[in-house]
Amino acid sequence: MAKKHMHYLVGGFRISVRDGSNTPGPRNHILSFIEGARQEGHLVRRFLVSEFPLMARFSKVSQSDYQGSSAIRVWIADIVRIAAAIWCGGNVFLRTLCSGSPDIIYERVAVLQSLSSFHARKRRAFRVVEANGILARETALDRKVLKSIRLATWLEQRVLRRADLVVAVSDALKTELIEYSGLHPSAILVVPNGVSSKLGAIKRSSSDGVTIGFAGSVVAWHHLDELFDAVKWVNLERVGSGLQPIRLEVVGDGPELGALKAKVVSDELSGVVTMLGKLDQASTYERMATWNFGFAGHRKSSSSAMYHSPLKLYEYAALGLGILCTDSSDASSLKECGVEMRIHAGGASVREQLSSLIQAPRQSESNISAIRKSVVKEHSWEARVATVIGRAAVSGYKE
Repeated sequence: MAKKHMHYLVGGFRISVRDGSNTPGPRNHILSFIEGARQEGHLVRRFLVSEFPLMARFSKVSQSDYQGSSAIRVWIADIVRIAAAIWCGGNVFLRTLCSGSPDIIYERVAVLQSLSSFHARKRRAFRVVEANGILARETALDRKVLKSIRLATWLEQRVLRRADLVVAVSDALKTELIEYSGLHPSAILVVPNGVSSKLGAIKRSSSDGVTIGFAGSVVAWHHLDELFDAVKWVNLERVGSGLQPIRLEVVGDGPELGALKAKVVSDELSGVVTMLGKLDQASTYERMATWNFGFAGHRKSSSSAMYHSPLKLYEYAALGLGILCTDSSDASSLKECGVEMRIHAGGASVREQLSSLIQAPRQSESNISAIRKSVVKEHSWEARVATVIGRAAVSGYKE
C-alpha cells in the first residue's frame, strides 16, 4: 500500500493525550490509531484543539465538574463551546494554509465542531469522519450538559454528510447513523476499536486468590454499582462454602466515585474492594496485569441499542484477562480468539455470570499467552488503519 499523508483532527475540548488525561479512553484510541498509522509508514500530523492556544484549560475539566449543572450554567457552556469552536476552526485554517495538501483529512466528531470545514486543503483531500456515537443526543440526553441540541444535531449531521467516508465503531452505530443522518450504507465503514501490540508484551503478574477489575471513567453508564452488588453476593456464597472471597479493584476517576466509596462502607466491602483512583497509563496496565478478570458494563441509553465499541475489552483481552461484559460485536470477535467471556444483561445476571466465570476451570498460562497473541494479531491498530486507508484508496483520492 502506498504511504499516505494524513491530518488527524480532534475537536473535543476535554480530550487530552497527556498522562493523567481526564479522557483516558479517547486518549488511548487517538494515540494508538496514530501510532498504528505511523507503524505502517504513513505520515500523520495531529491537530488536537486542547493543544491550541487558550484551550488547554478545557482539558483539565473533569466530568464531575459539570455533573448536575444548572440550566443557565449549561447555556453559558454552550456559548463558550460555540465561541471556542470558531477559535479552533481559525487555528486549523491558519495551520493548514501553508502546509502541503494531505491525502486524507481524518476528523474525530465532536459536539458543536466541524474542524475539517475550516481545513484550507479540504477540497483536495479525502475526508474521513469517525463517529463514536450520536454525540449531540448523548451530550444532551445522557450527560445533560448541552442545551443547543438543535444546533449541535444540525452541525453533526452536516459533518457526517460532507464526509467522503464515515467510520463507525460498530454495526449498531452504523444502523443509527443511517437513520440519524440519512447516509447511504455504502458511505459508512465499520471499524471497531483495536489493541496495541505493546499490551501483548506486558508481563502478567501472578497473585493469590481471584481479582476482578475495572479500568476507565467512573460514570453512571458503566453500572459499577451492579458489579459491587455482584461481588458482595458471590462472596457471601464463597465464604459460606469455606472459599476465599474474590477481590475487586477499580482504576479511574469520575462523578460516581464518591457514591461508590460510600457503597463500600455501607455494604461492608472495604476488605475486598480497592479504589485506586486515577493512575498513569503505565501504572494502570501494570495493575491490570495482576487481575484475573475485567468488567465492562456498557448498555444502551438514549440510543435504540448499545452501539459503543468498548476499548477496555481489547485491553483486557490483550493482557490475558477473562471478561465479564455486556453483549457487543467486539465481545463476539474476541471470544472467537479464545478469550474467556461471560455476557451479562445487567441486574441479577451480573452476579450469575460472575459466579459462572470464577467457577470455571482456570486456563493455563500457555493458553493465555496464545490467546493474547491471537488478540493482538487479529485486532491490531495497524490492521484497523489499513482497513480505513484501503477503503479510501478504493473510493479514490482527490487529485
